[in-house]
Amino acid sequence: MEPLLKVENIEKTYDGKKVLNGISFEMEKGNTKVIIGPSGTGKSTLLRCVNRLSEPEMGKVILDGQVVLDKTVEKEPRIDLNAIRSQVGMVFQNFNLFTHLSVLGNVTLGLTQVKGMKRKDAVERAMIEIDRVGLADKKDAYPALLSGGQQQRVSIARALAMDPKVILFDEPTSALDPELIGEVLQVMIKLAKEGMTMLCVTHEIGFARSVADEIIFLDEGKVLAHEPPEQLFSNNSSARIRTFLKKISELYGGE
Repeated sequence: MEPLLKVENIEKTYDGKKVLNGISFEMEKGNTKVIIGPSGTGKSTLLRCVNRLSEPEMGKVILDGQVVLDKTVEKEPRIDLNAIRSQVGMVFQNFNLFTHLSVLGNVTLGLTQVKGMKRKDAVERAMIEIDRVGLADKKDAYPALLSGGQQQRVSIARALAMDPKVILFDEPTSALDPELIGEVLQVMIKLAKEGMTMLCVTHEIGFARSVADEIIFLDEGKVLAHEPPEQLFSNNSSARIRTFLKKISELYGGE
Protein backbone atom coordinates (compact mmCIF):
# COMPACT_ATOMS: atom_id res chain seq x y z
CA MET A 1 0.00 0.00 0.00
CA GLU A 2 1.30 3.44 -0.92
CA PRO A 3 2.00 5.78 2.01
CA LEU A 4 -0.39 8.69 2.51
CA LEU A 5 2.51 11.09 3.06
CA LYS A 6 5.99 10.67 1.65
CA VAL A 7 8.80 13.10 2.50
CA GLU A 8 12.10 12.68 0.65
CA ASN A 9 15.48 14.29 1.31
CA ILE A 10 14.31 17.68 2.63
CA GLU A 11 17.11 20.21 2.99
CA LYS A 12 16.72 23.71 4.38
CA THR A 13 19.30 26.40 5.18
CA TYR A 14 18.94 29.54 7.33
CA ASP A 15 21.68 32.18 7.46
CA GLY A 16 24.21 29.80 6.02
CA LYS A 17 23.39 27.02 8.51
CA LYS A 18 21.76 23.81 7.29
CA VAL A 19 18.86 23.21 9.70
CA LEU A 20 17.42 20.24 7.78
CA ASN A 21 19.87 17.84 6.21
CA GLY A 22 18.29 15.14 4.08
CA ILE A 23 15.11 14.39 6.09
CA SER A 24 13.03 11.48 4.77
CA PHE A 25 10.09 9.54 6.20
CA GLU A 26 6.72 8.05 5.26
CA MET A 27 3.30 7.93 6.93
CA GLU A 28 0.46 5.50 6.39
CA LYS A 29 -3.12 6.70 6.61
CA GLY A 30 -4.25 6.78 10.23
CA ASN A 31 -0.70 6.98 11.62
CA THR A 32 0.38 9.32 14.39
CA LYS A 33 4.03 10.23 14.08
CA VAL A 34 5.73 12.38 16.73
CA ILE A 35 8.87 14.46 16.14
CA ILE A 36 11.06 15.16 19.16
CA GLY A 37 14.54 16.54 19.66
CA PRO A 38 16.49 19.51 21.05
CA SER A 39 15.38 23.09 20.43
CA GLY A 40 16.70 24.60 17.22
CA THR A 41 17.12 21.28 15.46
CA GLY A 42 14.59 21.95 12.69
CA LYS A 43 11.40 20.29 13.97
CA SER A 44 9.02 23.18 13.30
CA THR A 45 10.85 24.04 10.08
CA LEU A 46 10.22 20.51 8.85
CA LEU A 47 6.47 20.88 9.38
CA ARG A 48 6.48 24.21 7.57
CA CYS A 49 8.29 22.64 4.63
CA VAL A 50 5.71 19.85 4.41
CA ASN A 51 2.86 22.32 3.83
CA ARG A 52 5.09 24.88 2.07
CA LEU A 53 4.87 27.70 4.55
CA SER A 54 8.66 27.50 4.23
CA GLU A 55 10.50 26.61 1.04
CA PRO A 56 13.34 24.07 1.26
CA GLU A 57 16.22 24.11 -1.18
CA MET A 58 15.94 20.40 -1.87
CA GLY A 59 13.46 17.59 -1.43
CA LYS A 60 10.12 16.16 -2.44
CA VAL A 61 6.77 15.79 -0.67
CA ILE A 62 3.94 13.61 -1.98
CA LEU A 63 0.49 13.56 -0.33
CA ASP A 64 -1.90 10.79 -1.33
CA GLY A 65 -0.21 10.46 -4.73
CA GLN A 66 -0.18 14.22 -5.37
CA VAL A 67 3.08 16.16 -5.57
CA VAL A 68 3.13 18.90 -2.93
CA LEU A 69 6.77 19.84 -3.40
CA ASP A 70 9.40 18.78 -5.90
CA LYS A 71 12.81 20.42 -5.77
CA THR A 72 14.42 17.46 -7.53
CA VAL A 73 13.62 18.85 -10.98
CA GLU A 74 14.91 21.97 -12.71
CA LYS A 75 11.42 23.42 -13.10
CA GLU A 76 8.90 22.49 -10.44
CA PRO A 77 5.40 21.63 -11.71
CA ARG A 78 2.62 24.15 -11.11
CA ILE A 79 1.03 23.49 -7.71
CA ASP A 80 -2.14 25.03 -6.21
CA LEU A 81 -0.90 25.92 -2.72
CA ASN A 82 -4.39 26.77 -1.42
CA ALA A 83 -5.63 23.34 -2.45
CA ILE A 84 -2.61 21.70 -0.84
CA ARG A 85 -3.01 23.57 2.43
CA SER A 86 -6.69 22.66 2.64
CA GLN A 87 -5.56 19.03 2.66
CA VAL A 88 -2.74 19.58 5.17
CA GLY A 89 -4.17 21.07 8.36
CA MET A 90 -1.86 23.07 10.63
CA VAL A 91 -2.21 23.72 14.35
CA PHE A 92 0.25 26.36 15.52
CA GLN A 93 1.94 26.90 18.86
CA ASN A 94 0.27 30.29 19.37
CA PHE A 95 -3.21 29.44 18.02
CA ASN A 96 -3.20 32.03 15.15
CA LEU A 97 -6.90 32.80 15.58
CA PHE A 98 -8.49 35.95 14.16
CA THR A 99 -9.24 38.05 17.23
CA HIS A 100 -12.07 39.95 15.53
CA LEU A 101 -13.97 36.76 14.72
CA SER A 102 -15.96 34.51 17.03
CA VAL A 103 -15.23 30.81 17.46
CA LEU A 104 -17.76 30.07 14.73
CA GLY A 105 -16.32 32.81 12.51
CA ASN A 106 -12.80 31.44 12.84
CA VAL A 107 -13.87 27.92 11.91
CA THR A 108 -16.15 28.90 9.00
CA LEU A 109 -13.69 31.32 7.37
CA GLY A 110 -11.65 28.71 5.52
CA LEU A 111 -14.79 26.85 4.47
CA THR A 112 -16.30 29.90 2.78
CA GLN A 113 -13.13 31.58 1.50
CA VAL A 114 -11.05 28.56 0.44
CA LYS A 115 -13.60 25.83 -0.19
CA GLY A 116 -16.31 28.19 -1.45
CA MET A 117 -19.06 26.70 0.72
CA LYS A 118 -22.34 28.51 1.21
CA ARG A 119 -22.66 30.17 4.61
CA LYS A 120 -25.38 27.79 5.83
CA ASP A 121 -23.39 24.70 4.85
CA ALA A 122 -20.19 26.14 6.34
CA VAL A 123 -21.91 26.80 9.67
CA GLU A 124 -23.29 23.26 9.80
CA ARG A 125 -19.87 21.80 9.04
CA ALA A 126 -18.12 24.11 11.52
CA MET A 127 -20.51 23.25 14.34
CA ILE A 128 -19.78 19.53 13.93
CA GLU A 129 -16.09 20.18 14.60
CA ILE A 130 -16.65 22.81 17.30
CA ASP A 131 -18.79 20.29 19.15
CA ARG A 132 -16.16 17.60 18.51
CA VAL A 133 -13.61 19.60 20.53
CA GLY A 134 -16.14 20.36 23.27
CA LEU A 135 -16.80 24.03 22.58
CA ALA A 136 -20.37 24.16 21.21
CA ASP A 137 -21.38 26.43 24.11
CA LYS A 138 -18.60 28.88 23.13
CA LYS A 139 -19.45 29.23 19.44
CA ASP A 140 -20.25 32.96 19.76
CA ALA A 141 -17.33 33.82 22.05
CA TYR A 142 -14.30 35.76 20.84
CA PRO A 143 -10.72 34.55 21.40
CA ALA A 144 -9.98 37.16 24.07
CA LEU A 145 -12.66 35.59 26.28
CA LEU A 146 -11.30 32.06 25.93
CA SER A 147 -8.56 30.29 27.85
CA GLY A 148 -5.43 29.24 26.00
CA GLY A 149 -6.62 25.63 25.98
CA GLN A 150 -9.96 26.66 24.51
CA GLN A 151 -8.26 28.77 21.85
CA GLN A 152 -6.07 25.84 20.85
CA ARG A 153 -9.13 23.60 20.62
CA VAL A 154 -10.71 26.18 18.29
CA SER A 155 -7.63 26.02 16.08
CA ILE A 156 -7.94 22.22 16.01
CA ALA A 157 -11.63 22.52 15.06
CA ARG A 158 -10.65 24.96 12.30
CA ALA A 159 -8.16 22.46 10.89
CA LEU A 160 -10.62 19.55 11.14
CA ALA A 161 -13.39 21.48 9.40
CA MET A 162 -11.35 21.58 6.19
CA ASP A 163 -11.42 17.74 6.14
CA PRO A 164 -7.64 17.43 5.79
CA LYS A 165 -5.80 14.25 4.89
CA VAL A 166 -3.19 14.97 7.56
CA ILE A 167 -2.89 17.48 10.40
CA LEU A 168 0.45 18.98 11.46
CA PHE A 169 0.73 19.99 15.13
CA ASP A 170 3.56 22.41 15.92
CA GLU A 171 4.14 22.19 19.70
CA PRO A 172 0.42 22.73 20.35
CA THR A 173 0.70 22.80 24.15
CA SER A 174 3.94 24.76 24.66
CA ALA A 175 2.16 28.12 25.04
CA LEU A 176 -0.34 26.79 27.60
CA ASP A 177 -0.38 26.91 31.37
CA PRO A 178 0.21 23.44 32.83
CA GLU A 179 -3.41 22.98 33.95
CA LEU A 180 -4.68 23.60 30.41
CA ILE A 181 -2.38 21.17 28.59
CA GLY A 182 -4.49 18.12 29.39
CA GLU A 183 -7.62 19.36 27.64
CA VAL A 184 -5.74 19.81 24.37
CA LEU A 185 -3.93 16.49 24.64
CA GLN A 186 -7.22 14.70 25.27
CA VAL A 187 -8.59 16.06 21.99
CA MET A 188 -5.45 14.92 20.18
CA ILE A 189 -5.59 11.47 21.76
CA LYS A 190 -9.23 11.16 20.69
CA LEU A 191 -8.33 12.13 17.12
CA ALA A 192 -5.53 9.56 17.03
CA LYS A 193 -7.90 6.84 18.22
CA GLU A 194 -10.41 7.88 15.54
CA GLY A 195 -7.76 7.37 12.85
CA MET A 196 -6.76 10.95 12.01
CA THR A 197 -3.33 11.05 10.37
CA MET A 198 -1.22 13.35 12.54
CA LEU A 199 2.38 14.59 12.45
CA CYS A 200 3.18 16.21 15.79
CA VAL A 201 6.10 18.20 17.14
CA THR A 202 5.83 18.07 20.93
CA HIS A 203 7.70 17.84 24.23
CA GLU A 204 4.84 15.85 25.77
CA ILE A 205 6.62 12.55 26.22
CA GLY A 206 3.64 10.85 27.87
CA PHE A 207 1.50 11.69 24.84
CA ALA A 208 4.20 10.44 22.46
CA ARG A 209 4.62 7.22 24.40
CA SER A 210 0.90 6.40 24.48
CA VAL A 211 -0.27 7.58 21.05
CA ALA A 212 2.59 7.59 18.53
CA ASP A 213 2.99 4.77 16.04
CA GLU A 214 6.54 5.98 15.43
CA ILE A 215 8.82 8.68 16.79
CA ILE A 216 11.36 10.66 14.80
CA PHE A 217 14.28 12.01 16.81
CA LEU A 218 15.88 15.01 15.11
CA ASP A 219 19.30 16.24 16.13
CA GLU A 220 21.29 18.92 14.29
CA GLY A 221 19.00 18.67 11.28
CA LYS A 222 19.31 14.91 10.85
CA VAL A 223 17.16 11.91 11.78
CA LEU A 224 19.06 10.28 14.62
CA ALA A 225 16.34 7.66 15.20
CA HIS A 226 13.02 6.65 13.66
CA GLU A 227 11.48 4.02 15.91
CA PRO A 228 8.32 2.81 17.68
CA PRO A 229 7.95 4.48 21.10
CA GLU A 230 8.63 1.32 23.13
CA GLN A 231 12.00 0.95 21.40
CA LEU A 232 12.96 4.62 21.61
CA PHE A 233 12.01 5.05 25.25
CA SER A 234 12.86 1.68 26.75
CA ASN A 235 15.64 0.11 24.73
CA ASN A 236 17.61 2.83 23.02
CA SER A 237 21.33 2.39 22.45
CA SER A 238 22.00 6.08 21.73
CA ALA A 239 23.52 7.97 24.65
CA ARG A 240 22.46 11.24 22.97
CA ILE A 241 18.81 10.21 22.96
CA ARG A 242 18.91 8.83 26.51
CA THR A 243 20.39 12.10 27.78
CA PHE A 244 17.75 14.16 25.96
CA LEU A 245 14.89 12.04 27.28
CA LYS A 246 16.15 12.36 30.83
CA LYS A 247 16.33 16.16 30.55
CA ILE A 248 12.96 16.50 28.87
CA SER A 249 11.38 14.29 31.51
CA GLU A 250 12.74 16.54 34.24
CA LEU A 251 11.52 19.71 32.49
CA TYR A 252 8.12 18.61 31.24
CA GLY A 253 7.15 15.80 33.56
CA GLY A 254 7.31 12.99 31.00
CA GLU A 255 7.90 9.44 32.12
